[in-house]
Amino acid sequence: MTARDHTRGECAEVSIEKAVYGGLTRTHLDDGTLVFAGNAVEGERGTVELQYRKKNIWFGRMTDVAVPSKDRMRAPCAFADRCGGCQLQHMAYPAQVVMKRTIVEEALQHEGVILPADVRVHAMEEPWSYRYRGEFHVVPGAGGMENARLGFNEHRRWVPVAVDDCMIHHETIRNALPALVELVQRGGLPGLSTLHCTVGEHGAELLLRAKPAGMLRRDVLEEIALRSDSSVRWSTDATTLHWRSFAFRITPDTFIQVNWEMMDTLYQCVLDAVAKSHAQHILDAYAGIGVMSSAFAAAGAEVTCIESNPASVQLGMLNSRMNALEHGLHFIRGSVEDLIADQLGKVCDHAVLDPPRSGCEPRVVGALVLQGPQHVTYVSCNPSTLARDLHVLVASGPYVPTRIDIVDMFPHTYHVETVVHLEREG
Repeated sequence: MTARDHTRGECAEVSIEKAVYGGLTRTHLDDGTLVFAGNAVEGERGTVELQYRKKNIWFGRMTDVAVPSKDRMRAPCAFADRCGGCQLQHMAYPAQVVMKRTIVEEALQHEGVILPADVRVHAMEEPWSYRYRGEFHVVPGAGGMENARLGFNEHRRWVPVAVDDCMIHHETIRNALPALVELVQRGGLPGLSTLHCTVGEHGAELLLRAKPAGMLRRDVLEEIALRSDSSVRWSTDATTLHWRSFAFRITPDTFIQVNWEMMDTLYQCVLDAVAKSHAQHILDAYAGIGVMSSAFAAAGAEVTCIESNPASVQLGMLNSRMNALEHGLHFIRGSVEDLIADQLGKVCDHAVLDPPRSGCEPRVVGALVLQGPQHVTYVSCNPSTLARDLHVLVASGPYVPTRIDIVDMFPHTYHVETVVHLEREG
């Protein structure tokens, strides 16, 4: 038999071989067909239901566990079986962290990157209610918007599932959910697809954005906001987030780290590397609104921030003035791939990269290989693209990794942040 001979909905007894990136595990059917299965733990044996196929690979889900792993647990969320927001609630949290470390290390080793002796893992003490931002899908009811709910897409399907709570979101969002559902039911216009929420002002403000824009009745929003939790203000334009001694104005479209608590850990890993390099001239590529760079500038460094989003550049400049850092924090609007070679040609002691999930463009990696500074710190949210870029910088290039920090920013999901500190040889 081949993969094409199997059918959707078919069930098979399997032994789970290995965890892989994406919240999945790898197994094979008796005829050798490769299957990636969710809701499974490495070492288990049980029944997997085949759900869909991509070329010769089937994707499925463990539906019955005959021999469970010692790391399996009952998901505490009532919606975990269908909701795709979390992929790992069936695993004990310490086991999730170990799995993520293994996935990061194996991805790098696969690309020929020799790991340094200094590999550190940072986990949350309390891995719940950490998301400061969430985007809820509108789930229309039988009568239209009058019976609509809020929720998230199913596991690996573009089908929304209504939820009454989300245990990984900030308490401000969780407490506001009944009022937000009422807002959608009474004030949502036909075509409203999602409701975007951001917590600000230490939990005392909730920033809302409808998508598409303008799909909420303003009068209903104001009425519900006035009679909702009096300790939380509702806003639709901007809010303020605080980190250490800094304050940052953000809008719904501003990129932020959603786990503000672990962001402190993540950025401290970068600050440690910068302090060790004694850098005075820092290039912050993919700088966003300059949250991390504010700490560099406050420590006395001259920081050049490259950011392509014009709104983020404007907010970054505003935030630098709010924090009295405008003399040491400079923003350049444009793409990193277009600007990095010129900036590396100027005085630069340390380059910090925090690219999107797709990683760095080849021109960026190439510029670093040819003229990069003595110190580079790479912050990644995708082990696969991190490994690809490090293959050029390390396995084929002039850099050596001296320390790796693996930071669990997103407990109960497959996402993981990695900070790699690099030094140039010769």
